Amino acid sequence: MRVRIGGKYWTLRFSGNLKDYGSMVDPGHAEGRLIRIGTWQGEQDTLDTIIHEALHCARPELDEAAVDATARDISRLLWRLGYRRNQ
Repeated sequence: MRVRIGGKYWTLRFSGNLKDYGSMVDPGHAEGRLIRIGTWQGEQDTLDTIIHEALHCARPELDEAAVDATARDISRLLWRLGYRRNQ
């Protein structure tokens, strides 16, 4: 799936063979701008991971602690509001 984050286009892929929750691949990578999300995690963790990786793309100047805390807060809010993956 192609998504626009921070004014740039990224490819978002869900993968069952990731060892981590997710990853953002730097634009210099052979596959271009790529976000990978592990499919083995629970639905709420998947939401958190998508937001986490999107924050890295949109705000690369933020450190890991800021990205992690912000993603956790936003994903908890969206989860409480009933947002779920539709696929």
